[in-house]
Amino acid sequence: MCLWRLSMMYVLTLATSGLIANVIAHGCCSPRIAFYSRVHWMVKHLLLKEYEELKDLDPGDEEALKEFALANQTDQRGKYRPVLALKNNRLHAQNYVGIIETRKETVLEILPKVDFADSTDSTDGTDSTERTKKVFLDMLRDWRGLKEAQFSKTSIKAVRRFNMLEVFVHVFLTNLVLLTQRGLARHYQRVEDNLPCLRGRILFPQHIRENLVNRARFYVGYDEFTADRPANRLIHSTIRKLIGFARQASNQQLLHQLRIGFADVPVSTRLERDWQRHRVDRSMQHYDVVMQWVRLFLFNDGLATFADRHVNQALLFPMEEVFENFVTACFRRHRQEFRVQEQGPREYLVLEEVFAMRPDISLERGDERFILDVKWKRINEDDNDPKHGISQADMYQLFAYGKKYGCRHVALVYPKTNRFREPLRYKFDEELALSCFPFDVTKPEKSVREIIDDLSPRASA
Repeated sequence: MCLWRLSMMYVLTLATSGLIANVIAHGCCSPRIAFYSRVHWMVKHLLLKEYEELKDLDPGDEEALKEFALANQTDQRGKYRPVLALKNNRLHAQNYVGIIETRKETVLEILPKVDFADSTDSTDGTDSTERTKKVFLDMLRDWRGLKEAQFSKTSIKAVRRFNMLEVFVHVFLTNLVLLTQRGLARHYQRVEDNLPCLRGRILFPQHIRENLVNRARFYVGYDEFTADRPANRLIHSTIRKLIGFARQASNQQLLHQLRIGFADVPVSTRLERDWQRHRVDRSMQHYDVVMQWVRLFLFNDGLATFADRHVNQALLFPMEEVFENFVTACFRRHRQEFRVQEQGPREYLVLEEVFAMRPDISLERGDERFILDVKWKRINEDDNDPKHGISQADMYQLFAYGKKYGCRHVALVYPKTNRFREPLRYKFDEELALSCFPFDVTKPEKSVREIIDDLSPRASA
């Protein structure tokens, strides 16, 4: 009987492993739902874009996500920015992009809405979902929340078929492998112990107290060159945490291999204290990138911090900030003749120095200055409404910027869509004009050039 059971378990393991390999090799069987088989459970993967309705949820997941939505309706500053919205008792995504995993291990992947110039699949055979992921990951390379934890173009191309959590895990592990190849940082740590052999020097008061009867041991103090330091403990804790969330086979394999490599390093029992105490000195420069990922995975630092009893994991990025950082970085990268300042310079609306003003982007060159405000919002140039979906509050804000900073031209920058391809122009008065520019996230250099040429014709001369 025992032999029969072992044989059946072996066959089941082989069959399940083959199914996993088949799913990984061929990708999702449906553009909307995919099932990743594992030996003990099934993982359901739902794919949708911003503001779309969440469909195909089982009752347990739907109820948990409704509770999650109600519990997370404001950001860290108390501003109303729901992660998921309830409309007529139905769940809809908002402008947070990333991964939510429920307690029943349903993976919800939310992608940004990106309109491509061609409505058909690209010439290299990638579908719109893959292209959207690639564009989003390109944008994340400039997001200040990740700082130095950047994605290489090779990594983006290699893992764009995975869900976003697997992408982030893959990039973290790639950097961690490079770190281990250079060697774990070590330091001398003072150790006191009661040993059966003499090491270091005998601590006589403790030795007499502990070994008055047992003379076969020595209470000693010595310095040990060890990898047990805060940064390594935090990395080990991150590996342990990700083992419970990663689903992709190569990520799981690498996580278990790295866990063995960190076997001599204990996990952190006090995460906050270890984070405050860890230091990346000159001998640990190769730790910089990895610690940025540790900060993201262990503390959700820089992300929308949403986690409660209703979900296992929520790794979400506010698209408003991602788009703003991306546009700013593109101006720095492609128009270096301008001084680009983000979130500044700070001025005050009144002489009493209250009501601070911090424009998203300030462009300066000589006596020229342009103020740009970046909005991740879809507007419509063809709408019969002359406002075209532009917020009146944004217009007031740009008017105040123009007058306070002495500009002749200010601008609102929106993502380029199929319904917003050409600039919209308004005049506040004879001295101040406003333009609304479409920014093509798939062709950022071209977008930057067109905006600069429009704002400052002599820049292209």
